[in-house]
Amino acid sequence: MQHTDLYFGRNIPDGGQVTEQQWKAFSDSIITPAFPEGYTESDAQGKWMDTESRETIAEDTKRITVIGKRSAKRNGQLNQITQAYIHRFHQQAVLRVDTKIRYRLITKKNTH
Repeated sequence: MQHTDLYFGRNIPDGGQVTEQQWKAFSDSIITPAFPEGYTESDAQGKWMDTESRETIAEDTKRITVIGKRSAKRNGQLNQITQAYIHRFHQQAVLRVDTKIRYRLITKKNTH
């Protein structure tokens, strides 16, 4: 299994920020259809070096976590999500972190 985190910076290079409404529309129309079985979404604060200005920038960030079997289809879906965000919000990059994992889903035991 593979654990993938995607980090989406919310600053827009020409000014402004990706709003909560814009993020929700992106998440609902692009991410959810790619991973209808589920993913986790959270807010974060990120810092990174702008590749053009060479300055370290702090910005609000959205992070999604997806856990699933490694496959070419899954990899393609993750790449499509990142490219859609880059193009829609004029970003330089989206950070992707993949980790091989083992996991177990703990469910409620039937006590009857």
